[in-house]
Amino acid sequence: MAKTTNVVYPNQIALLAFIASFTFKVVMLPQYLAGTAGRSCTLSMAYLMAIEVMEFSIIYGVIKRTSLLQARIPAALKALFILLIVGSSYFKTVILSAEAISYISTTLFDNGLWRLIVLAYMPCLVYISYKGGNVLARTSQIVFWFIAASLVFNVLFARFNGDIGNLLPLGAPGRVMKACERHMVWFGDFTPFLFLTIARPVKPQRVKLPAMIAVCFVSAVAFMVIFITAYGGGSVMVSNAFNKIAVFNRISLLLGTVDFPTVCSWLMMSVIKLALIVYGVVEGLTHFFKKRLLVALLTGVLLTLTLFFAVPNMDLAYAAATSCARYVIGAIEYLLPPAVYVAVRVCDKRSRPFDSAAEEGKKLKEEGQCKEGKA
Repeated sequence: MAKTTNVVYPNQIALLAFIASFTFKVVMLPQYLAGTAGRSCTLSMAYLMAIEVMEFSIIYGVIKRTSLLQARIPAALKALFILLIVGSSYFKTVILSAEAISYISTTLFDNGLWRLIVLAYMPCLVYISYKGGNVLARTSQIVFWFIAASLVFNVLFARFNGDIGNLLPLGAPGRVMKACERHMVWFGDFTPFLFLTIARPVKPQRVKLPAMIAVCFVSAVAFMVIFITAYGGGSVMVSNAFNKIAVFNRISLLLGTVDFPTVCSWLMMSVIKLALIVYGVVEGLTHFFKKRLLVALLTGVLLTLTLFFAVPNMDLAYAAATSCARYVIGAIEYLLPPAVYVAVRVCDKRSRPFDSAAEEGKKLKEEGQCKEGKA
């Protein structure tokens, strides 16, 4: 594409929302939630997912009108919103990239080298984010079919003997809320969507957005239920939950482990998810510096250096994600979308009379020109 575009269709945004929401909630997060909330961690997941669904509904209300970049709001306020998205997206990129690299190094290799995986991962993320939101959405359309096939395979050949009794007894509500408060960085995945704009297709779209959002909620909560029923009190010892659950299938009894397609599907989802939040950084900084290619390259270099020296392992990433910085990130992710929505609605109402007057003046001018032409 000679020119980047951030216009996407409703079915694309639905698939992108599912991948963005589901990907990193099924790897290390189940273990973390179980370590804090115990067997009540399913309630923590349900509570935070409900908030995330509401957040996306607000963001969708904005981008079906306009994107943050094109919104008619004061320049200073728009710049503040963009800078907040850039800061939050950069922080979350570092944390989630560390989790993805840890997953790859322990799942695909006996002892994968952290820095080599970073060097393999980062160019892909930078390239997709550089190409713009439309390319990102189209990529999610292609990848989704492989992800769907992998999920169907795991459902059809599941060999699962979980105990529903492992969900009980429920812990104290305080532990549930503590798990929510401690792990909020893994939620609120949609602020980069504010740089996109929803196109209005001539033909109805096949994918219904409310249905996809419901799937996001049900998928994350259902996976948590499966995880706890499988491992019970031992859940706090089980990392890389997505890979561990995929092992439970009938084909493995005949051929040995066949979780490789599941691992590949997650890797594809992780690339799209991480590219989305890197896109949030690139798109936001491009608004200020205009040089998109240079911004994308510098973003990739800074992320690489951060992962090399500041966060070289998952322990440091988890410490950073659960530090006091999580309150800042949580405030941005949950309070910024309503603020943008209110600003867009208020400024639209204020500009509407001027737009009507300008259109009326344009019509009168055209009518005058027509009369002169006839004369």
